[in-house]
Amino acid sequence: MTEIPMAEAGPTGGPTAPEVRNAGLLLLLASITGLIVGGVEYALWEEELALLGVILAIIGFCLYTQVVKGDYSAWMMGVIFNIIAIFLYATGYNWGGVALSLICVIYFNLPNVKVHFEQR
Repeated sequence: MTEIPMAEAGPTGGPTAPEVRNAGLLLLLASITGLIVGGVEYALWEEELALLGVILAIIGFCLYTQVVKGDYSAWMMGVIFNIIAIFLYATGYNWGGVALSLICVIYFNLPNVKVHFEQR
C-alpha cells in the first residue's frame, strides 16, 4: 500500500488522503442513517431518544467537513459521535446503525487513518 506523506495530506492545501476521505464518507453515511431512522421513529412514536438521534445526525453533518480537512478535533469528535450513536441505536434496536457506527469507530482508529489526523 502506498502511503501519502503528511505534507501532502490534510488541511495543508494538498490532496486529501483516501483514508481521510473514506473516514468522512463513513461519518456522512452514519449521519444520514441517523437522520432517517431518528426522523421516522420520532414521526411515528414521538420518542425523545429519536429526536436526540436527529440532533446527533445534524452534528455529524457539521463534523463531516472538518474531518475531510484532516482536523484532529473533528476526528476526536467523530469517534465520540459514533460511540454515542452506538448506544443510542442499541436502545432503539437499530442494529444496522449500531454496526455502521461500530465500523466507523474501528476505521477512525486504524493506525493508517489516525496518522492523518495528527494534533497540530
